[in-house]
Amino acid sequence: MLARDYVERELSHIQRMVALLDSETIADDVSMSGAARVRHPSYWRRRIEELLSTPDVPRHLRKLGETVLAKIDEMESRYVAMK
Repeated sequence: MLARDYVERELSHIQRMVALLDSETIADDVSMSGAARVRHPSYWRRRIEELLSTPDVPRHLRKLGETVLAKIDEMESRYVAMK
């Protein structure tokens, strides 16, 4: 139960951070307030993959993780297209 709660909290946090990062990317805002935010989508991808490798992750959390990974894929594709 504790592991599932941890995974759920972490995925929720990551989902919010990815949404924030995505909104900054769309606005083309290169400034960062606070050193705690990580701008590289690959960082968040690694964290999600690590969480999803936890044994017995419930289906709804796995789906949430996969949804956020898809959002990260979109962000990375958009970044590559902008270069």
